[in-house]
Amino acid sequence: MKKQLLCFTMLVFGCGAIFSQQSPSSTSSTASQTAQQQSEKRAEIRKLIELTGAANVSGDALKQIIAPIRQTFPQVPEKFWEEFTKEIDPQELVDLIVPIYDQYYTLDDIHALTQFYQSPVGQKTIKVLPQLSAQAIDAGQQWGKTVAERAMRKLKQQGYDKTSSRESSGQARQSQYRSR
Repeated sequence: MKKQLLCFTMLVFGCGAIFSQQSPSSTSSTASQTAQQQSEKRAEIRKLIELTGAANVSGDALKQIIAPIRQTFPQVPEKFWEEFTKEIDPQELVDLIVPIYDQYYTLDDIHALTQFYQSPVGQKTIKVLPQLSAQAIDAGQQWGKTVAERAMRKLKQQGYDKTSSRESSGQARQSQYRSR
């Protein structure tokens, strides 16, 4: 689930940096907008989210959120889960994301993003970003493991690792007993 949510986040927010360098005035643009402009902008944001397929990911995320709960309650009939899932509207997540876009992007930014995602490279980004993100997560986890191992080796080499100092003091005691 973490990978899917990260993919969703990257798809939703990832390419935005290409188009928008934020200035303090653009982040407070919502305060100066009329209600009609605000409504128009939020409708455009929703279109962008739909275009990128990010709204579909929220439905998939819902299934993954419920799966471990279902495992915790195996006695609960399938009908309950079907009905419960129908009660949850994946658009609720979109409703939470729209104001975030609104905070950081101007209407012109949203139009530029929409144009990008309608372009061939934008469509390719939509298609490959989930796999790219998953591979990037795996690479990051592997890198993190490697860094942690290197840190532990260096700590041990310099005598900071408590387990190695216990081992070495235990080995020293053993050699003292052998020499007696």
